[in-house]
Amino acid sequence: MKINLHPLAGLSRFERWFLGVAWLVIVVKCFVVAWAIPHYSVPIAPIVIIGPTLFFAAVVTVLWISHHE
Repeated sequence: MKINLHPLAGLSRFERWFLGVAWLVIVVKCFVVAWAIPHYSVPIAPIVIIGPTLFFAAVVTVLWISHHE
């Protein structure tokens, strides 16, 4: 009996690819926000946008991987 404890082992190749692309889009968005806020003198800290984005993306990723059947 072979047991694979890697959390991504149960995902198909497409699902792993989709997850990687989704995280790439999230990271690019965070860099754009970090650049745009000071560039356009928006009176908020970039972490106000980036923090919740990363937090909820991480929560959704963990839920998707842990409850995937």
